[in-house]
Amino acid sequence: MLFAGCAEDLINGVDKNYNPATHFGSDSTFEVITWNIENFAKEGNVTVDSLVSFINLLNPDVLCLQEIESADYFQELVNHLENYNGHRENSASYDLDLAVLYLNDLSVISIDEIYTDDWWSFPRSPQIIRLNWKNHEIKLINNHLKANCSSAYSNCNNEENQSRRRSGMEYLDIYTKHYLDSSNVIILGDLNDSIDDPENDNVFMNFLLKPAEYLFVDTYIAYGSPDYWSFPTWPSHLDHILITNELFDEFESLGSVVQTFRIEDYMEGGWNTYEQNISDHRPVGLKLIFKP
Repeated sequence: MLFAGCAEDLINGVDKNYNPATHFGSDSTFEVITWNIENFAKEGNVTVDSLVSFINLLNPDVLCLQEIESADYFQELVNHLENYNGHRENSASYDLDLAVLYLNDLSVISIDEIYTDDWWSFPRSPQIIRLNWKNHEIKLINNHLKANCSSAYSNCNNEENQSRRRSGMEYLDIYTKHYLDSSNVIILGDLNDSIDDPENDNVFMNFLLKPAEYLFVDTYIAYGSPDYWSFPTWPSHLDHILITNELFDEFESLGSVVQTFRIEDYMEGGWNTYEQNISDHRPVGLKLIFKP
């Protein structure tokens, strides 16, 4: 594991000796990252500049983003990413919108929202991205499910919030079955709950009880060391990636991987700097090797 060195080794807060692109993004693999970038952009241009550096290093095909508050800063981010295009929705409650960044040479068929009339299940309407990667059609469903209460909301009901997340997952299952059957589907995002909860308290059971149809590829992260959970301030692992069985063989291919990126390890000031300038969530990425 590398750690940020002295200040002269840093570019926009990023350790210039660290190059995760050699281990993640490549021309021969499909990569997607989910990343809740808290209240983007928390520190304005500082946030944008840091993200530009890290995204260019990681070099994934697609980034599914949550909590994109500022349309202007998002466009600035896109403008500074020479290899990427982007799309931000504008229908989320409290302006914490979903967005997607994708490589310019990726063939994006369409970007739409679903369940736009169900605010209870989806305070941020899921964003579906249909794309073609090297003749493989892939459907991504980007999500940010209902969060639990913070101490600032005295009338908030966490049992209701959990029910809302469970409802959202049930509708995602229904949508996948009815409209995306036999498709390469990846459901991902800040799902605001733990996949390792007991069965009677687990909002993901409708997927977990169908192991022949679905797989949370980040299961080993959820059951592993808290050092690699995506939401360390709780601590918990809330950012998940779920695939349908059409992608099982690809995920089982040697070289396919899912990982949490501890970006704070490569910033001067560590977690405090990362949380102040970027987010309270870490990104989680999936790399797939498609067979010829």
